[in-house]
Amino acid sequence: MSAIRLEDLHFSYPPRLADGQPVEVLRGLTLHAPAGQALAIMGPTSSGKTALALLLAGLAPEMTGGQVRGQAWVAGLDPVKTAPARLSHTVGLVFQEPERQLFNMTVAEEVAFGLEGRAVPPQQIGERVKWALASVGLTGLEQRAPWQLSGGQQKRLAIASILTMQPPLLILDEPMAGLDPAGRREVAALLTDLKRTTGATVIVTEKDAEFVARWAERVVVLAGGQIALDGAPGDLFQQTERLHGLGVAVPQMAELAALLRADGERAAFLTAHAGAAWVAERLRLVQHPPTFQAEAWPAPATSAPPPSAGRPAASAVVVDQVSFAYPGGAPALAGISLAVEPGEFVALVGPNGGGKSTLARHINGLLRPQRGAVALLGQPSAGRPVGELARTVGYVFQNPDHQIFAPTVREEVAFGPRNLGLAGQALAQRVAEALAAFDLTTLAEAPPAVLGYGLRRLVTLASVWAMQPPIWLLDEPTTGLDARLTGLLMARLHALHGSGHTVLLITHDLKLAAGAQRIVGISQGRVVIDGPPQSVFADSASLEAIGLRPPPITRLSGLLTDVGFPHPLLRVEQFMESWRVMRGDQERLIMID
Repeated sequence: MSAIRLEDLHFSYPPRLADGQPVEVLRGLTLHAPAGQALAIMGPTSSGKTALALLLAGLAPEMTGGQVRGQAWVAGLDPVKTAPARLSHTVGLVFQEPERQLFNMTVAEEVAFGLEGRAVPPQQIGERVKWALASVGLTGLEQRAPWQLSGGQQKRLAIASILTMQPPLLILDEPMAGLDPAGRREVAALLTDLKRTTGATVIVTEKDAEFVARWAERVVVLAGGQIALDGAPGDLFQQTERLHGLGVAVPQMAELAALLRADGERAAFLTAHAGAAWVAERLRLVQHPPTFQAEAWPAPATSAPPPSAGRPAASAVVVDQVSFAYPGGAPALAGISLAVEPGEFVALVGPNGGGKSTLARHINGLLRPQRGAVALLGQPSAGRPVGELARTVGYVFQNPDHQIFAPTVREEVAFGPRNLGLAGQALAQRVAEALAAFDLTTLAEAPPAVLGYGLRRLVTLASVWAMQPPIWLLDEPTTGLDARLTGLLMARLHALHGSGHTVLLITHDLKLAAGAQRIVGISQGRVVIDGPPQSVFADSASLEAIGLRPPPITRLSGLLTDVGFPHPLLRVEQFMESWRVMRGDQERLIMID
């Protein structure tokens, strides 16, 4: 029995401009998914993933507008002709943007709402609410208002509110976005258990290739509104060049296996443990495994700021014993102190609800310390309006909808530099450069509100880029971006860093954090980890204590220390260099023997 059957499905959103053409996002899509399958749908930004999720849940075109052609069946129902209220008994949808489906006054009420609407007995409601919150790690926050939660906690809450109704078909749009590593593992385990115990069909649209490789039974890659690739993770992720060309992320271990195959090895693995078994087997072919001279290998290079001549002597950012609590909530910051020097590239990491976004809002002035002080480039922030601080700190919000307000993309990007005093040709040139830097030139006259989530994210990045602030502060800026656009963003940030800008990047992606000069871990409103990536990733116990894990390539090098591998390694290319040296040593040992 098919849970989903799509035949030659076409779907177009309404035109972005009054005199424009419909925006076609699905172009003749044919897809059959059997009941009980764990299916991951990947694809580049604007490939139609979210449109497909909305259509399967009956929300498109019912609530989005647009045109549909072809056939679609979900558990035997036509989602285009079936009322969303009726379809919701069969299909549960977790939105890409959790704020769009959270509206109750407390966490517990949010999770109970759907059950109450179905007249579930009160005792069962209480049991299911307790189970759902425990499953997503929100126990203890029952009376917290959803708006008081961090972005990652809101995502967990949205998942819990759908899980508690136990629909036979569950669709999650980017469920891992905004979740810390511990949250990702909890949700992955929950989805696996849900499928095992209830037989539910679970479909995720997701860019997190590490999660997809571990969880999915089948992976479908969309490109241009059609299926470009379809297969089991072990087979599909071997097509690394094709996936790169499509802008789709590849698991780090699949990247390594592809490089090993290019060197003539027969390698195929997706996890660090499988990779360790493969490597160890080949390095144990002789009695005396080669030994590695760690001092011969320098730490991975990071882009360095220009010489210090002419730079201000004051720190770029100083946070001094800052404490803050939201109304009715526990302390979000508990006497936190942090100094960032001009020209540093710092990655801020930590668990959901640990205080990262709250700290960011203190640095740019949206929040003010209840105790303690903040200074930027040697000047106290106290008493200075947010508009003035924005000249110094360019802030990219975690949710792009909290930042966008102008009628067109061009006006959105122009707003900041215009308020800095730019006008005429200078303003036009700055806006044009910002639009080009983030692939937005063709969308300059479109209203930002009608763009997809990933494109709205690019608009916020271009808006800050146009202001050219000395300090960049970005809160989970890669959410909604595909692998190509993530690479574009990181290249832009490293270029800014190389020209002397200070960059603070809040991220849960420790592969991105590995490229920073310094990693600062924040948990329970305090700095608990601080150091260069090499030392931070070498201390896996401290990372685990706050729910974080080193990137797969670093975990792999840690699993191979007993066969002489250096540790920690931070990049796949660095691992390959070590591998080639060790294989060369091994071949020499074989010849000597």
